[in-house]
Amino acid sequence: MRAGTFSGLVLASVLLTAQASGGTDPAASVAAVAEPAVAAQNPADGSTVLPLGVTPTAAANASVSRWNSRALDLCVKYRRNPLRIARALAVLHAAIQDAVASAAATTEAPDLLAVAGDAAAGPMLDHLFPLETPGRFQALAWVDYAKTAASPAVDQAQASRARAVGAAAAERAIAKAMRDGSDLVWDPRQRPTPGPGVWRATPPLHSYDPLEPLAAQWTTWVLRDGGEVQPPPPVVYDTPAYWAETAEVLAVSRALTPEQARIADDWNLGQGSVTPAGVWNLKARALLAGQGLDQIQSARVLAVLNIAMADAAVACWRAKFADWTQRPVTAIRERLDPDWLPHLLTPSFPSYVSNHAVMSGAAAEVLAAYFPDSAAALDAAAAEAALSRLYGGIHFRSDNDEGLKLGRRVGRLILERLYGDRLAPPLASKPLPPLL
Repeated sequence: MRAGTFSGLVLASVLLTAQASGGTDPAASVAAVAEPAVAAQNPADGSTVLPLGVTPTAAANASVSRWNSRALDLCVKYRRNPLRIARALAVLHAAIQDAVASAAATTEAPDLLAVAGDAAAGPMLDHLFPLETPGRFQALAWVDYAKTAASPAVDQAQASRARAVGAAAAERAIAKAMRDGSDLVWDPRQRPTPGPGVWRATPPLHSYDPLEPLAAQWTTWVLRDGGEVQPPPPVVYDTPAYWAETAEVLAVSRALTPEQARIADDWNLGQGSVTPAGVWNLKARALLAGQGLDQIQSARVLAVLNIAMADAAVACWRAKFADWTQRPVTAIRERLDPDWLPHLLTPSFPSYVSNHAVMSGAAAEVLAAYFPDSAAALDAAAAEAALSRLYGGIHFRSDNDEGLKLGRRVGRLILERLYGDRLAPPLASKPLPPLL
């Protein structure tokens, strides 16, 4: 059965349920079960009514942010890991960006741009989260489209075109997602020979297999591949510099202040949370709202932000699984304290470099280009994210420092490739090339 048919079934079930319970207005019933809308419909004349204080620009902007919020909620619900969340957000917002940009070639009407973005986002979430009710998100997008198309002020042909443009962007994005290598299956025999300094399962969970070892091979968006931008080699095992870093982790752990513990806990964003990618999306949405960016600009910012983090994560995993460096807990128990455990639970993958640092560096670099007045605060947040892993006892300082540098380089390179010599502000007002 085609996805569009599922959408119709979901919507039909809503209407039938309402009628069976005595409802007399199917449109009102749809609105009741749909998620809260930014706009409502005037029952007298069918015109679109915005809540007090909400402009058409803000309503259209809210459409992009609403799909971002839905995606983050689903990532938490299904306990997606940080790499899978970065990938999902990138493909979702690339589809929305291409849809909105294509629609903007023929209309500037915010409600029609929202229709295009909705028509792209609905199928994407249905694809990315297949355990949800089939067609649920396409049905939500259809409801928003129906409300817009019902307004006498809206050109029906333009509304249909906007919806078709969005659906086409979703098809391209899904096709890309299905061939990006994220379904590769790891052969455990590819694990390196055990030896001094080589990553192995860590206490207390002792998870034998590392997380997503083949993510290093996933197709990137703007980078040629995950190996195009890489950090310098890690600190050599069993050298004075190595044991100095190890001793620092132990010393910080033993003298951990309440403020340092708070920072470690606040940034401890593993599965079951929005993860670092989600935190940076929340920061971006706050900046979008504060600056009053419109639908087109908001779509651009979230697309580039999430593509940068997705590419940065692949680059990070390329480094991790090129070097297979052990975690601090392994080194400390080996030489300094056989019973030591870090403040945070050690993730089950190699140490060098820190993914928190890489993704935060890339995110801060991108957002600072769009919001230069907030650059200092963004840079400070990225530095804190990196340092939090030392406070947590799960990364060496060089993991964090070099990870932050790597992420910033990835973010800067992506901006340069997408914008060329057009990087001067206001960047959000400048068009992007097609992403799909």
